[in-house]
Amino acid sequence: MQLIAENKDLSKTLSRLIRTYPNVSFAVAWASVNIIFDKLRAKPSLIKQGVIGTHFYQTHPDVLDAFLDSTNVRFILKPTGVFHPKIYLFWNSNSWEALVGSANLTSAALNVNTEAVVHITNADHGANQLKAQLLSAIESYWPDAEPSNKESAGRYRAIWKTKRPILKRLSGQYGKTTAKKSPVDSPIMSLTWDQYVSEINQGASEAAHDVGERLDLLDKVRRAFSTHPDFASMDLGIRKTIAGLPNDHDNRWGWFGSMKGAGKFHKTINHNDVHISRVLDQIPLQGMISKAHYDRYLGEFVKAFPDGGDGIATASRLLALKRPDQFVCFDSRNRVEMCKSFGIVPTGMVYERYWEEIIERILDSPWWLSDRPGTKRDAAIWDGRAAMLDSLFYRP
Repeated sequence: MQLIAENKDLSKTLSRLIRTYPNVSFAVAWASVNIIFDKLRAKPSLIKQGVIGTHFYQTHPDVLDAFLDSTNVRFILKPTGVFHPKIYLFWNSNSWEALVGSANLTSAALNVNTEAVVHITNADHGANQLKAQLLSAIESYWPDAEPSNKESAGRYRAIWKTKRPILKRLSGQYGKTTAKKSPVDSPIMSLTWDQYVSEINQGASEAAHDVGERLDLLDKVRRAFSTHPDFASMDLGIRKTIAGLPNDHDNRWGWFGSMKGAGKFHKTINHNDVHISRVLDQIPLQGMISKAHYDRYLGEFVKAFPDGGDGIATASRLLALKRPDQFVCFDSRNRVEMCKSFGIVPTGMVYERYWEEIIERILDSPWWLSDRPGTKRDAAIWDGRAAMLDSLFYRP
């Protein structure tokens, strides 16, 4: 008997057992396609009984497809509680070996997770009855498991696709870039609503951007969008204010992100480029903004810059002013502190990263998820709670 605590040793042991024994029965909470899975699948007669859980949609749908209509492998599709065993039993007519512990049949378990598995053999003292007990345990799971068929596997895959982004975020992974901080360690992500309001008030004071004035500006812009059929029908002064460009209409034009140096962007606003108006049409004034809304927005936004000149600063500025509840302008004055608080790299912030690494973190923060307050001032902050982050991270 021995403890296996290294990924490479676990993979090596499983490979040897598959080569050595003609029979295997197993029960795991989750499975994915990996080198061990491929070796098992390549020897279908080896599997006498296999039960695989699917709770939290952690099992990859390719696994269900690999065992379509199998008589020897079933799936727990409707668990009571969480189906969570990890048992691997190999045997021949003379001997047997078993692995029991924390490792699922997943790539993560074999490569990156911290696992602990006990390796037991028939030669171990006191192991005489264990083989029968392990087989009995796996057999007891069988009635609650279902074979995979084309219809059930298709339904599972469809739901799995919708859950993947959520599962990644639950694991602390936002986008493809490795964060320096987990959500728990991120100062901004862990704030409660009261803490958030306190931070916003303090940050606005330090930036000399009064909270009341910021809220008044957001209300003014909100009324402009509500009373005009589209952005193109607004006067140049309010369009420049929304775009963060110098104008005589409102001296707070640079609050929430100054776009003064964005020459090509300035030109599109001055010329009332039709694509800019169409861009903002992709973002509704009410309701949750989805990734599909955002993608349509970007598809139209880049059309306004056929020779280049678009970027995340100008794109996020328009988003933040139309929907300050969900977007914050990402510019040179706030990006360093914002990324530091979220624990992400500030350089190379492209459109995809902005949504996945900033907006999705915001949407998962306790202060953002809080109910709309009853008091007028706090309700106004809540209505612009994403854009108001600028007052917290802005550095002159």
